[in-house]
Amino acid sequence: MICTPGTAGANAATPDRSTVADAVIRCRTIGSDKERLRCFDAAARAFDGAIAAREVVVVDRARVEEQRRARFGERRRAAELPDLQDADGKKLESLTSLLQQASQGGDGNWAFTLADGSRWLQTDGQRFAVAPRAGEKIVIKHAALGTYKLAVGRQPAIRVRRRP
Repeated sequence: MICTPGTAGANAATPDRSTVADAVIRCRTIGSDKERLRCFDAAARAFDGAIAAREVVVVDRARVEEQRRARFGERRRAAELPDLQDADGKKLESLTSLLQQASQGGDGNWAFTLADGSRWLQTDGQRFAVAPRAGEKIVIKHAALGTYKLAVGRQPAIRVRRRP
């Protein structure tokens, strides 16, 4: 589970833990059972209120990973959740999938649909030695200046962008 301060203005790569979450954790240090319970009750009320007011967002790690993979390659808006990192502090740098469909446009560039439904469009005009086929392995990686490179099978990678 991840607890982050509200999304408004959030821009840190690693979100700070919320002060309402810290209050719950501090309650563990109280020795008296009665006082500890009182502290937990007050902290839980504050935490619940912060969630209701959208000052704190709580998301489980599986949901974050699912969203990271689904949104890989999309341009983010400032008001969205910050780039969340995995447990090792690494950002998602590549995506591996299977090619569901590939078609070549009139300009010679390719359009790709992956098994997860995401769509990508070639941007560099490079040509494939062998036309991509459904079922082939696709690897998309971050490239320079916010761009992405897509490799089909063992062929050289081409530049692509995510289509909405």
